Amino acid sequence: MTDIKVYEVNGVETTNSKNVADVFGKSHRNVTADIKNLDCSDEFRALNFQQSSYISKQNKELSCVEMTRDGFAFLCMGYTGKKAAQFKEAYIAEFNSMANTLNSLANRINAASKKTSEIENLGREWSELGRMVNKEKKKHKQVISKLMEEVQIKIEF
Repeated sequence: MTDIKVYEVNGVETTNSKNVADVFGKSHRNVTADIKNLDCSDEFRALNFQQSSYISKQNKELSCVEMTRDGFAFLCMGYTGKKAAQFKEAYIAEFNSMANTLNSLANRINAASKKTSEIENLGREWSELGRMVNKEKKKHKQVISKLMEEVQIKIEF
């Protein structure tokens, strides 16, 4: 969604309940109530939602909830309407894109692993062939040695 304001807090992409209310055309009070009523675990809530504040157009400090990308997704998946549908479609498209990328990488990794196995098998075959060649060379050297002994003139004193 292009009009949601995202900012970084301690290296984590974050937005807040006021931004969500503005983008989805909801009252901020209803968005904070929605967050409070989410049926998520305490651990997920602690990791993804934090009480905060913002400065209003009237220059007043007002309460809001900061949320991570995961908190935002969890909250917005429960929303309905045109903006929510756009978010859900974009989320699904991105998920499918990532899945395709991962599948492509998995296929390339599998192909590389297969090639590695083939190369290792060739190496074993070549090593065995090298041992056979060395064994045959040794036998051949012994045969040549025996022939040379027979050919040599024996002089006795």
